[in-house]
Amino acid sequence: MAEMVGDGEVSREDIVHVLLIKGFVVLDDLANILFSDRDSIGEQLDTIVAEGLAELLGGSALAGMFQLTEDGKAVGAERIAADRETWGRENALAALDELLPFDLRMKEIMTGWQLREVDGQQVINDHTDEAHDAAILTDFRVLHEDAAAWLGGLASGLARLERYVARLDRAAANVESGDTDYLASPRIDSYHNVWFELHEDLILLAGRTREEEVAAGRA
Repeated sequence: MAEMVGDGEVSREDIVHVLLIKGFVVLDDLANILFSDRDSIGEQLDTIVAEGLAELLGGSALAGMFQLTEDGKAVGAERIAADRETWGRENALAALDELLPFDLRMKEIMTGWQLREVDGQQVINDHTDEAHDAAILTDFRVLHEDAAAWLGGLASGLARLERYVARLDRAAANVESGDTDYLASPRIDSYHNVWFELHEDLILLAGRTREEEVAAGRA
């Protein structure tokens, strides 16, 4: 079992929230994201499905993908609105603004991890240039230290953000130990995946949409 966050309790609202942000998720991934075990999360998912808030898309409950129904999306939106009220919309807007410089650094790191320059041309990074990758990983390490400190401060105003800190810490620790798939792989709870979900969450908390942020050049 993964290390618990806080008191280790996972609420029905926590599960609905993850489904709202991610869109689709399998049971094992959901348990991993929530630092819980599959049996506990599976029982709660059964209840959420029975309430008509989520549905299983193909396969069994152990292997299939879960998504929210329209009723479930409404419940998820209610939690976002309640968190916005608790935290304060001005705080949510400020947090989204404060994320932008970190996000620019994150994009530069992801680009550098995927591409490198050879004879003045950008080519796919095949990770044979150890110096290039080492420089990118150094930049990543500094970004994580800065971003985790900032996000930890935000969590004092909205406690559920602590889970993002824990997930980013876990991904960064895996990268540091040599498993660089945890930097950007779409198949696991990688740093890039967690970062994207954090950004999406802050956008929703601020009462905006990603489309609006993209149009404004902020995402």
